[in-house]
Amino acid sequence: MRVLGLNGWPGRGHDASACLVEDGRLIALAEEERFTRRKHAYGAAPVHAAAFCLDRAGITLDDVDAVAFGWDVPLLYRDRGIPYPFTDRTALELLLPARELPRRRDPQLVFVPHHVAHAASVFHLSGDKRAAILVVDGQGERESTSLAVGERGKISVIDSFPPAWSLGYFYDAVGRYIGLGPDQAGKTMGLAAYGRTGDASFGSFAMESDFAVAHLPADLMSRRNIDDSEEVIDGWLAHLERTCPLPPNTLRRRWDSRTARFSSVPDRDPFDYADIAATAQAAIEHLVSGFVDSVVRLTGEETLHVAGGVALNATLNGRLLHHPALRRVFVQPLAGDAGVALGAALHLCAEAGHPGAPMGAHLAWGPEFSPGAVRDVVTASGLRFDEPGDLPSAVADLIADGRTVGWFQGRAEAGPRALGQRSILADPGARETRDRLNLRIKRREWWRPLAPSVTSEEAPEHLETPVPLPYMVTTVPLRPEARARFEAVDHVDGTTRAQTVEAAEQPLYHELLRRVGERSGASLLLNTSFNGNEEPLVNSPADALSAYARLGLDALAIGPFLLRKR
Repeated sequence: MRVLGLNGWPGRGHDASACLVEDGRLIALAEEERFTRRKHAYGAAPVHAAAFCLDRAGITLDDVDAVAFGWDVPLLYRDRGIPYPFTDRTALELLLPARELPRRRDPQLVFVPHHVAHAASVFHLSGDKRAAILVVDGQGERESTSLAVGERGKISVIDSFPPAWSLGYFYDAVGRYIGLGPDQAGKTMGLAAYGRTGDASFGSFAMESDFAVAHLPADLMSRRNIDDSEEVIDGWLAHLERTCPLPPNTLRRRWDSRTARFSSVPDRDPFDYADIAATAQAAIEHLVSGFVDSVVRLTGEETLHVAGGVALNATLNGRLLHHPALRRVFVQPLAGDAGVALGAALHLCAEAGHPGAPMGAHLAWGPEFSPGAVRDVVTASGLRFDEPGDLPSAVADLIADGRTVGWFQGRAEAGPRALGQRSILADPGARETRDRLNLRIKRREWWRPLAPSVTSEEAPEHLETPVPLPYMVTTVPLRPEARARFEAVDHVDGTTRAQTVEAAEQPLYHELLRRVGERSGASLLLNTSFNGNEEPLVNSPADALSAYARLGLDALAIGPFLLRKR
């Protein structure tokens, strides 16, 4: 059974994506932003991503049995009292225009409830026969948090909470309040480590121990059935203004001469709001821990699967690793809405008797380019390059000399983290490296944490964790000697969002780490995403060359070729 999974409705939503699943096995997955170069692909259909997936498999839509969409769109219309205006044919034409994706027939179109798609994305790729499942995000059709159980290839939702109770919207409101702007949860999380925790209830924000009664700010409590994100966020902003010690940090549009464009600049330094960020982080951790207690009690399971946008909070995930009621935690690395395309497709396959295979220790399901194709693009650029006989050794030498290197290899990884396919790499030893990457290359806040990649064999020497961490979605403590040795990847609280790399899954990247270890004594590198500020990760050789030129990198390893700035 071939299923094309989609997320991204024209004019609505974010993180448009597409994947192709065959009999429960993932063939290809890509995010629309990587092709259009518009971060999060707001309001876009996944046309380019879908075309890539079909091309990767060498098929057309005529060869697809069903298209699975990760939202119940007709229900969204009905709940708002609006007649659903599409037939399956017109909806497919909206999502997959025939001029871009020609076909002789339309495949079946199936709408999968949003939180079911999130749950399926983690359960059907986990390899576990049974698990408690927690989905926490902004909202689905009618819910913002869902408690579920997966068993015998099926997912059953046990309980859910309405959008007014959205932890995703709460955290987004905090990011806006402190001057980081919308959709900046990762920044809020990074800033939180610098602050001191205050009243985590923000004056009125708690749950009863049995999770039967929710205590919300009064203006949200009186409108618990609202399902509009801006209404909920505005309610939180008003409440934060009443309860926080600092006024809202307003963003204003100003001309940035460095980038020759307008940008949003806060009235005050967001760092002044670190205590508010820390308090919000503590609130999220406390409330999600309570949800975990509840779903474990309701299901009797000691294995937990987590998905939804809030599950991209790596600090929260690090806390869940040590939850006393759990023996195993599996966080879907595509926890955001890009992952519901995958979940929707897996759900249809599972319903047809084709359960998913366990997820490998990588996310490299996107486009790749042959050495010939890379050579053509590099040659056309006019830049000088060579082809080292031993690329890992050549790059390791550059890093040992303090150089910052772009790394473009193999299939593009999915998700928000660079995992050794589209990365910027540097020596993790000096704090000055972090400052250079944040301020000069990424052009972002100095306090943003950076993360390491380390071979799985050597990880226990440097990280205080007994489990592999292939996806960079969990923070763990660095060992004391590692904190002193790797200052560029040591966050202020002593944690790091590490990636462990296995030779069987990523042989070239693992070999690079090993060669780095031969020179430095530690098979560990600073690894950050290969992109500029507010840009998607590079996707193609042309993207990589453009970023290499703009970002001030010292070298670029692209396929078998190496470019160096003299």
